[in-house]
Amino acid sequence: MRLLIYEWSCSGGMQSETARTILKKMPLAGFLKEGRLMLESLARDASKNMSIDVTVMVDETLAPEEAPQLPEDSTVQSVACGCDIELLLEIAPHFDHIIFIAPETQGVLVHSLQKIEDAGFGDRLINCPIPFVSAASDKHTTCTILAAAGIPTPTGYTVPAGGELPADCHLPAVLKPRMSAGCDGLRIIYSYSDFIAPEIDSRLEHLVSGIHGSCCCLCTTDSIIPLLPCEQLFTTQSQPAYLGCHPAPAALHGRIQALAVRSIEALGRATNSRARGWVGVDMILGNYDDGRDDRVLEINPRFTTSFVGLSRGQQDGLLGPLLNHVRGKPIRIAPWKKEACTFSLASK
Repeated sequence: MRLLIYEWSCSGGMQSETARTILKKMPLAGFLKEGRLMLESLARDASKNMSIDVTVMVDETLAPEEAPQLPEDSTVQSVACGCDIELLLEIAPHFDHIIFIAPETQGVLVHSLQKIEDAGFGDRLINCPIPFVSAASDKHTTCTILAAAGIPTPTGYTVPAGGELPADCHLPAVLKPRMSAGCDGLRIIYSYSDFIAPEIDSRLEHLVSGIHGSCCCLCTTDSIIPLLPCEQLFTTQSQPAYLGCHPAPAALHGRIQALAVRSIEALGRATNSRARGWVGVDMILGNYDDGRDDRVLEINPRFTTSFVGLSRGQQDGLLGPLLNHVRGKPIRIAPWKKEACTFSLASK
């Protein structure tokens, strides 16, 4: 099986005009650190499987200390400045599958996938279809769809670029760009004096307290397999930063997995499409055991940094099971090595 892996921050995406606009407001280091870790984890997983011949696209302008550290059996495809998507489309015919990783920020993910589909290589992508990605990339659209399907989400409002704080909103609240990844541009509004008009269209939602739960799933058109639920960790600043994750308490596993599967199914129905590949669902778990105050925050239609920890929890990694699942082959998820799944950005 010939597999091509592209990760936006390491494979040349940050050389684009859109990226330069994004990086004026958001630090390069965060994108690059998480992107590199995902890329390295995927390549290590591929090296454990003799049936996978992996090629990784790597930006030739990266400094040695910034470039991904890949296994010796990985093939590196050097990417000249500003030529990443063009090169991907040129070499795509030589691969059976393509894993494309990019942030939802300013539509980077959906626009790039559209180019690949338009070029006729959509059937090789291990990614969700465009309608699913488009809806999931917009945090307000996602919550609107989920709420209509009876899945609880925080009460929220749209705030256009340059807009004001809604008069009827309750504080504290969270202000986040409608199209973003992770904590990019996220701010907590504790009082009216904390509010600064956003530069891009945003979502303002009630700040919900509880455990930050996350569940990643292996998805095909007819099957969703939830993996080990995790608890996400963040700083407590007014502009939070993601720190990593560890396995969630076992008592919460059923609630987290069920809510993740329901959310992915609901978004699929609403967009008349089905999730494919790796999909993550983030949520807040409340105090009630019956889940009545749980809230879904977002759906990530792409690989997330949770892959880094979760792949360590399986002896042979998770790339093999994902590819087999997408190809309609039976898979086996072994008992988790939970201690290996803890993932911390602070220690990397």
